[in-house]
Amino acid sequence: MKIILDCFGGDNCPDSAIDGALLAIEEDKSLNVTLCGDEKIINDYLAGKEYDKSRLSILPAFDVITNDDSPTLAIRRKKDASMTVGLKTLAQEDYDGFVSSGNTGALLVGASLIVKRIDGVQRCSLSPVLPTMIDGKGTILVDSGANVDCTAEMLRDFAVMGSAYMKSVCGIENPKVGLLNNGTEEEKGNALTKLAHQALKNSDINFVGNIEARDMFTGVVDVIVSDGFAGNVALKSAEGMGKVIFKMLKKYITEGGLRAKIGYLLLKPHLKKLKGIMSSDAVGGGVFLGANKIVVKAHGASNGVAFKNAILRASEMAQAHLPEKIKVALSKNAEENA
Repeated sequence: MKIILDCFGGDNCPDSAIDGALLAIEEDKSLNVTLCGDEKIINDYLAGKEYDKSRLSILPAFDVITNDDSPTLAIRRKKDASMTVGLKTLAQEDYDGFVSSGNTGALLVGASLIVKRIDGVQRCSLSPVLPTMIDGKGTILVDSGANVDCTAEMLRDFAVMGSAYMKSVCGIENPKVGLLNNGTEEEKGNALTKLAHQALKNSDINFVGNIEARDMFTGVVDVIVSDGFAGNVALKSAEGMGKVIFKMLKKYITEGGLRAKIGYLLLKPHLKKLKGIMSSDAVGGGVFLGANKIVVKAHGASNGVAFKNAILRASEMAQAHLPEKIKVALSKNAEENA
């Protein structure tokens, strides 16, 4: 697998991005990573580090798309930015995937206009795999923020693409699909979710009905379908609550005296495991489902471990031939609804 890594644009770049690449090629001996960005800065950081030079290369780019840039204008005007150069190289050459922690909107525009969407896909869906309370089981959220205004047909396509992901990448033969809503009853929801409910019922997927946000991490479904507005609000709320719980727990342990501290020491290995599973570092990033090749958005504040996991996830999806599987699934669903 050959993955391009945008080394600039994120909060902790380029250091954490390069660290992630080094960790990735160390963990997966079949992986090749191309670092995209300012060649001198990258080489200066790599100086003195030990790594397999045959599996790490540099793709020069001397500009950066920042979070302050207008997404569409940045992709069109910043031709020499690391994100733009990386996406163009992915689209035109023999590469399998691209990872960036930079401007989310620009990455969406670049995936759509440079890498281009699969025929028939109206919008790409930013889709992270969320951890669940069932060991080893994840749930993919489609969409988590790329498309705040959606149609029922778009949500149906998100569901089909999410099902293809869980089937081809995670090996789940008949993924359960749930529609994120404000109640489990079929008649609940706004105009969009009511129309989407009917569209999902009539699709060639295993649609099990509505789910509420409190079930996002229970593993009750394999695919959670949502417009980007509701999906992003639900996801950010969960992230915020997780951080608050750990901070409160630390506060009460500190105030609880000797018994609380002894209890904490006994529970520490399990709490550390829980924090690791629920951390965004373990998730790595979300894939733009619907693009012709694998494009992964890593968290803006990703550290080396998060970048490593994003790179490995991109490689895993490419090995599963995810874009091709999505094409087949969408074509089959279109025939069923013709």
